[in-house]
Amino acid sequence: MRTLVESAEDKVSTQISNFCGSFTTYASLLNVDAQKMTDLKKGSLFLIFILMMQGKLQTLSHSFTAYKDLLLHGKGTEALGALPEMPVYPAATPPIALANLISLFRDVIQQCVNSGNLTEDIAKALGIFEEPNLAVLEVGTPNVVLKSLSAGHPVLHTMIGDYDGFEIWKDAGTGFVLLNVSTIPNFTDMSVLPAAGVDVLWRYKIIYRYKNAQIGNWSATLSVAVKGSV
Repeated sequence: MRTLVESAEDKVSTQISNFCGSFTTYASLLNVDAQKMTDLKKGSLFLIFILMMQGKLQTLSHSFTAYKDLLLHGKGTEALGALPEMPVYPAATPPIALANLISLFRDVIQQCVNSGNLTEDIAKALGIFEEPNLAVLEVGTPNVVLKSLSAGHPVLHTMIGDYDGFEIWKDAGTGFVLLNVSTIPNFTDMSVLPAAGVDVLWRYKIIYRYKNAQIGNWSATLSVAVKGSV
């Protein structure tokens, strides 16, 4: 699962604010450092204030430039009016926050991930879930390899990435049939091994899964020589 930090300033401001507002519901699951969350909430309020003031200053800048141009060059019969009104800080301003708010937000998100409890539903509720690109998923081809043999049982491996997992299909001599579904990169085939002294060839192919359905292309077939246990 990928997480998302917005790039546009207004969007990330809204994202952090919404994250802070929703976080309490999941705080006991996500194991985020309490001081980091305090700093993030403080930074969120200060960012909202700074963006508001920046907007006022930008409006003043445009107005003042137009006023200066009118003074220098005129515009038809238009006359100079009163000076543009300068923005004024409110009587009470939010406390100044720590610098590098984006980095702090990323740290908090990483702690959520590291907790092992950040599900897709929670990530969506917190506004940090990045929807996978279906066009990319639909052309994905898994690369299945033999990672090792565990007490004679093949351990298969593939990268999962944005997929939910993969199906393992096996041909033990009578054609390919669905063996299992794995949601982690490593899968151990715990099928009964052949009799002692008997060597067989097991063949595997896999395909990714997303939203409870196959997606993408089949892998190349992997053949594994399996020896009977003594």
